Amino acid sequence: MVFRSVVDGQLGKRRQNGRPAQPFPLYPLSFLLRDYSCVRRDEHLSYGNTGDTVPPFGLAFSSAAHLKDVLAVANEEGIVRVYNTESRDDALLKEWLAHENAVFDIAWVPEEPQLVTAAGDQMARLWDVRSGELLGCFRGHLCSLKSVAFAPQDKAVFCTGARDGNIMVWDMRCTKKDGYYKQVKQISGAHNKAEANSLFKTKKKRSSTRGMAPSVDTQQSVTVVLFRDQHTLISSGAVDGVVKMWDLRKSYSTHRQDPVALQTFPYPGSSLRTRLGYSGLVLDSTRANVMCNCTDDNIYMFNVSGVKTSPVAVFSGHQNSSFYIRSSLSPDDQFLASGSSDSHAYIWKLSSPSDPPMMLQGHSEEVTSVSWCPTDFTKIASCSDDHTVRLWRLRRGTEEVQSRLGEANLVGWARPKSPTKLLAREETTPAKTAGVQSFSGLSSPRPAACASNSASLPLPSSTNSPVPSPAARPKTPPPSSSGCPRPRLCQYFNVQTFKSSNPAAPPSEQRAKRRLEASGRSCCADAEGCQCVVELNPAKKSRLMSGLCCPDSDASAGAEKENSCPTAGNWLSVLGQKMKKSPKRTEGRLPGSPTTCSPQRMKKISTYFTKGTAE
Repeated sequence: MVFRSVVDGQLGKRRQNGRPAQPFPLYPLSFLLRDYSCVRRDEHLSYGNTGDTVPPFGLAFSSAAHLKDVLAVANEEGIVRVYNTESRDDALLKEWLAHENAVFDIAWVPEEPQLVTAAGDQMARLWDVRSGELLGCFRGHLCSLKSVAFAPQDKAVFCTGARDGNIMVWDMRCTKKDGYYKQVKQISGAHNKAEANSLFKTKKKRSSTRGMAPSVDTQQSVTVVLFRDQHTLISSGAVDGVVKMWDLRKSYSTHRQDPVALQTFPYPGSSLRTRLGYSGLVLDSTRANVMCNCTDDNIYMFNVSGVKTSPVAVFSGHQNSSFYIRSSLSPDDQFLASGSSDSHAYIWKLSSPSDPPMMLQGHSEEVTSVSWCPTDFTKIASCSDDHTVRLWRLRRGTEEVQSRLGEANLVGWARPKSPTKLLAREETTPAKTAGVQSFSGLSSPRPAACASNSASLPLPSSTNSPVPSPAARPKTPPPSSSGCPRPRLCQYFNVQTFKSSNPAAPPSEQRAKRRLEASGRSCCADAEGCQCVVELNPAKKSRLMSGLCCPDSDASAGAEKENSCPTAGNWLSVLGQKMKKSPKRTEGRLPGSPTTCSPQRMKKISTYFTKGTAE
């Protein structure tokens, strides 16, 4: 598509006096993205049944030639509104109550003034947009419907995905049963996450009641469904982090276990979260590449026409923290637009995924769904949790537009994202975040190679105990000559002494700050100032010696440290001298009392033996 009128003839040549003049400088289409803006008349509030504003969930442009400027929007209370985006006076064409529950997705019938709504009442409904008449109901799911999509160039076949974990295919040409359409094909448990214990998983399946809505733990939600062609379906789940492609010519109803997909695209990121999913899928016009909005703040592009399962491109810079964020492609397949949790919409160039995206600023809450008009490059629609629907138009000369319309009339504008902000965002992306959080200023100079494997030290609370400065932290003693440093843990954590009898101490301090008290007395002379963490595991309390004290205590006390290493000399002789100096402790006697045997005690012992007769 060539936009000569938009760029004012910059892509062509002019003729002056019969000779071709010098052409205007060529500008890429990405240069036009900064001219998108939204004025107040293109901002529409989403109202509910009672007149209060509610968040819109789904929106879509019609693909019909005679309805190319018509936009349909569905909101949280089940109301569908249809707008004429080219109208300057009253853009609202029609509105009606489609469901008594939230409508999560809508899809237009190809080349027809009809659309299908997928709602939280476990049903999908077919509507005539011109009259608002209900044409049919489709019932079969056991939970809320999350996605609906039509087969390409097919007006009668569409598919739905729901929270019950099932994918269903419907055909309007089939006859109704009890006033409802029934599914012609079903894929049960399409995105069940693999259980660690397969036996436990089987028991849960058997214990489920037939006809009842399955629990979230048993059946994993299907978030998006999409037709690639007449016989191939693409779907994504909420927690398995996998995009699957299904062959609809295969029967999946006879399988007792989880169905096997035609092709699987595993999660390609590096996030350590166990539950990752996709909130949106969109195919390009060639039906060969699919863009997948992942909840790790990345958009992965997979090539579904080959055998390679790794992504061919990754787009980042936005935030995705919910399953309501969707994306859309431009009519020429050059740009990708997506919602974001940071109240902006983002636009990337497909051929340059590493370039910073363009931001559409103006919303005040999470931007959920974005739809690019399939017949007009200059129009983008977005809906947000700030209860508004906005239409972004490409206007040449943003400064002139602002001066003509006035800054008060401008409610949205485009700004390129700074590369520094993009880099900072990539460093904090969940897909690149390490599993262990590092505390600034608390770093051990050496690995704890001498620490016990069974020892468990609670981490200090970052909210209750502030991180001490390096000057206030005790210095690390030099390692011993034996090569084993055995650093004391109290040298790296500024943990104060805590008494269990102090009711004012916070629970976090009571868990993290502990002290060994042997024989009802303190191991240190200065019990209030001791900062030793000497009890790492309550199970080892009996092994700890009562002579533990701080490294700052007086050396003349002669107390031995449990974690200290022996010197490089004759350690066996030193240990023997120590045992000679320490008095022996006997039960119920003084150390110097002689050992005596009582005849009565010997008589009691002899009763356990039988006396034999001497021959």
